[in-house]
Amino acid sequence: MRIIKVSATESTNILAREWYQLNRNTAPVCIHAYEQTSGRGQRGASWISNAGENLTFSVLLPKPKVKIQDQFILSAGIGLAILLALKELKINNLKLKWPNDIMAENLKIGGILIENILNNGSIGAAIIGIGINVNQTAFSGLPKASSLNLVTGRTFELEKVRDVILQNIEGIMLNFKEGNTGGILADYEKKLFRKNKISTFQMQDNSFLTGIIKGITSTGLLKIEVEDSIIRTFDLKELKLLF
Repeated sequence: MRIIKVSATESTNILAREWYQLNRNTAPVCIHAYEQTSGRGQRGASWISNAGENLTFSVLLPKPKVKIQDQFILSAGIGLAILLALKELKINNLKLKWPNDIMAENLKIGGILIENILNNGSIGAAIIGIGINVNQTAFSGLPKASSLNLVTGRTFELEKVRDVILQNIEGIMLNFKEGNTGGILADYEKKLFRKNKISTFQMQDNSFLTGIIKGITSTGLLKIEVEDSIIRTFDLKELKLLF
């Protein structure tokens, strides 16, 4: 995969979108920034990352073999690919916090933000933004944040971590190309953070819900068991897991 390195940018996802507009027939490309000044996470949250200590990059995948209705399967597959990469790097106790946070030792070490470009009823390109806390050791005001360095006591070479992740992403995308996606959701559920544990959620109106995470639907809705063993489903905008 071609890798384009930039010293600083507002957002690698924005750069990837601009690249696609100019090179629509291009092969997959990775845009890797030394510093990202306005990184974004889910729900419009900012992604804060110390320059030169962490990984901030985006992968542009033109014409992925993914149907619009299977967009969450793509997200789940990318999450699993990152876990496989981190396992190769000897990172333990890895989980995926719904919908796409990367957890190690019950702390957040990374996240994924996928933005799909739709063309004529199909996905023209997928832009996969990835942030991984690698060597940063202090996270002011973020008690649940961590890094590869903090959970292992080791210092990592950023480009090596990136390359292992890219290799695993290419592997999972080969499965999509060949139609081998049947086990992705089941594998995602096996790695689902706090599955079958009593958890507290904050709702849109700032009220709270207590329930047990049971899994996900094929479209990525979270299944929660509430009182009287009733299963309810929620999308990303409806609630936030507190932990």
